[in-house]
Amino acid sequence: MTTSPTALAPAPTPLARGDRPAPRRDIQVLRALAVALVVVYHLWPQSLRGGYIGVDVFFVISGFLITSHLLKHPPARPRDLAHFWARRVRRLLPAASLVLLVTVVASAALLPSGLLMRAAHEAVRATFYVENWSLADQATDYLAADSSPTPVQHFWSLAVEEQFYLVWPVGIGVVALVGLWLRRSRAVVAVGVAAVLVTSLVYGIRLTGDDPARAYFVTGTRMWELALGGLVAALVVRRRQPAALRAVVAWGGLMAVLVAAFWFSAGTPFPGWAALLPTVGAAAVIWADADDAYAGPTSLLGGRPVVALGDISYSVYLWHWPLVVLLPFALGAVLTWPTRLAVLAASLLLAWVTKVLVEDRFRTDRRLTGSLPRTFLVGAVCMALTAGAATAAGAWGSDRLDRERATFAAVQATAPDCFGAEAARDRSCDLVGDRLFTSPTVAATDTPDVYRDLCWNNAPFTTRHVCEFGSSTPGKRIALLGNSHAGHWLPALQGQLDREGWQLSTYLASVCYTVDIPVEIHNDAANDGCVAWNTWAVDAVISSAPDLVIMSDRTFQPLVGVSDDDKVATAAQAYARVLSRFTDAGIAVLVLRDTPAAAESAPDCVARERSRYAQCAAPADVAIEPDPLADVAAQDTTGLVDVLDINHLICVDGMCRDVVGGVVVLFDWGHLTATFARTLRPEVEAAVAARIG
Repeated sequence: MTTSPTALAPAPTPLARGDRPAPRRDIQVLRALAVALVVVYHLWPQSLRGGYIGVDVFFVISGFLITSHLLKHPPARPRDLAHFWARRVRRLLPAASLVLLVTVVASAALLPSGLLMRAAHEAVRATFYVENWSLADQATDYLAADSSPTPVQHFWSLAVEEQFYLVWPVGIGVVALVGLWLRRSRAVVAVGVAAVLVTSLVYGIRLTGDDPARAYFVTGTRMWELALGGLVAALVVRRRQPAALRAVVAWGGLMAVLVAAFWFSAGTPFPGWAALLPTVGAAAVIWADADDAYAGPTSLLGGRPVVALGDISYSVYLWHWPLVVLLPFALGAVLTWPTRLAVLAASLLLAWVTKVLVEDRFRTDRRLTGSLPRTFLVGAVCMALTAGAATAAGAWGSDRLDRERATFAAVQATAPDCFGAEAARDRSCDLVGDRLFTSPTVAATDTPDVYRDLCWNNAPFTTRHVCEFGSSTPGKRIALLGNSHAGHWLPALQGQLDREGWQLSTYLASVCYTVDIPVEIHNDAANDGCVAWNTWAVDAVISSAPDLVIMSDRTFQPLVGVSDDDKVATAAQAYARVLSRFTDAGIAVLVLRDTPAAAESAPDCVARERSRYAQCAAPADVAIEPDPLADVAAQDTTGLVDVLDINHLICVDGMCRDVVGGVVVLFDWGHLTATFARTLRPEVEAAVAARIG
C-alpha cells in the first residue's frame, strides 16, 4: 500500500500573507505523525505494518480544513469556485509537477523498459489526478496485482483528494444556499455532509468485503473519510468544552491512530470498518482543539521540530516514495539500513527546499494571487510539461522493448548451447549463464498464450471459459486443470500437441485450487464460487472422458475454517477425493509438482542487480512450497496417477535461481516464463507420452 496526502498542505485562506493566522499546532502534530507513519511504513514495513493509515489521517485533516474554509466563504457564484480552485492550483500543482518531472527523467535513466512504460503510463494519469482509478483497474488483474510499484504510484491519494476538491465546494455551495434559505445554514450543511459520510462508508464497507483490492483505491470508498473531517468542521461551535476534557479526547484520538498503525497489517480489510479507528481518532484530535490545554498533546509533542515536519510534510510525501523505488535501481542493490536512512535524510532535505523555493513562492506570488488567468495558465503549463515528458518516456520505453524483443528473437533462432534448463541438465554448462538472453522486460511480458486469450476464470468464478489448443481433429485429448500454476505449463506442452496431432482443453481459475472444500479468496461469493467452479470443472472433465488429465496447483490460499497448521493435511485429503473421481472413471492423471516461488519479482530483481543477476535466488527450503496435490499423487495405488517434479532444474545446490542458462525463469514472483517452460519440454513430453500411451 502507498499513500500520498495533500492534507499535508496548510489550510487555504483568502487572507494576505501577513494577516494569515498560524496553523493550529495540534493539526501540525497530526500531520507530522501521519507523514512519519507513512515514511516509516515504506522504509521499514515490517516494523510498522499499519503505517499506511497515515493517509486516512490526512484525508480527515483535508476534509476539515477545506470544509472550514468553505463554511466561512461559501461559493455563491462561479467566480468563487474559480478562486477556490486557483488556490489549490498554486498550492499543490507546482511541487507535484516538479516531483513528477524529476521522477520521469530518473525513471527513464534507471528503470527497465517495461517498468518505465508503466511508470510513464501512471505519470500521465497522476498529472490529471486519475491515478487511483488506474491502480484500481490493475488491482483486479490477478497477474498485474503483484507487479512491482512504480515511483509515481503514491499519487493515487492525491488523485482522490483533487477529485474531492473538484466536487466538494460545489456541493457545499449548494447546500449552504439551501441552508441560508431555511435560516439554518450550518445545520443543513452538517446534514448534507453526514449523508455523504454514511453513503460512502456503507459503500466502502461493502466493496471492501466484495473486492478489497479495488476498494483500497476508488474514490467512493474514501469520500467518507474526507466527509468525516467536514462533519467536524460543520459541528464545531464557539462554546468550547473544558480544557481537561479536550486534552483527554485529543490524547485518546492520538492513541487510536497509533493503535491502528501498530495493530493493522496488509491483511486488515481496508478501508472498511477498520478505517474508523484511525479516522475517528484523527477527528477527535481536531474536534478537541487542545492547543490551549496544559496537559494536551501539543504541550508535549508540539515543539518546533514536530511543527516544522508538519509544515514540510506534503513535500516529504512527494519525494520519499520515488527515492524508495528508484534508489535500488541506481545502486544495483536492495535498500539497506544505511541507504534507508539516506532516503529519509534526502526526503527531508528535498522537502525543505521544495517548500521554500516552490510551494511558498507559487502560493504567495502576487502575480498569481491577483490573476485567475495567470494561475490557471501556470497550472496548464505544469500539467502539459509532466504529461509530455511522461508520454515521451513511455514511447522511448516502448522502442527499447521492441529492440529487446527483436534481439531475443534472434537469439532463439540460433538455438544457443546451455540455453535455459539445458544448463541444469549439462553440468559442463554455467548454471546461471554468463550472458543474459532474456531482458527483464521481455521476461515480464513472456507469458503463455493461455493468459492472453479469453481462457481464464476469475473471482467470483461465475464464468466457465474453456480453450482448446492443438489439433481440431485430435487423435488424443488432454485436459489441463488447476489454477494459474497449471496455466504456466502450456508452453511445455504445445510442441507435443502440434507434433502428435493432439488437443488440449484448459480448465483454469485464478487462485482457486482444485479441492472440493471452500478456499478463502476474499469474500463469501468468491469462496462459494471457487467450490462451484471446481465441482463444475471436475464434472466437465470426467464427462469429456479425456485420455489424460494434467493437474497442477499452487496451494497457497487458506481454507475456510481451517487453521494454518491443518491446511496442508486438509487440502491433501480434498485432493485425494478429487483424484479418486478421475481414477474411478478410469482416467489417467499426470500431476506436475508446483514450481518454486521467488523472493521478489524475478524480472525486477534481475533489472536491479544488472550484471550481478546471479544473486537473484532464494533458498530451496523457502522457495519450494508444500504441494499436497503432488504428495497425494505420489501415494496413488491405482496405477493411473503419475507425478513429475522438475524443480531440480531450477533449484541446484540448495538455491532456486531466477536465471538459469541465461533465461529468466519467472515472469513475476511464481509463474514460469513461456521461454523457460519451453526448455522443460523433454521432461514434460516424456512424462505425458509415458502416461498417455
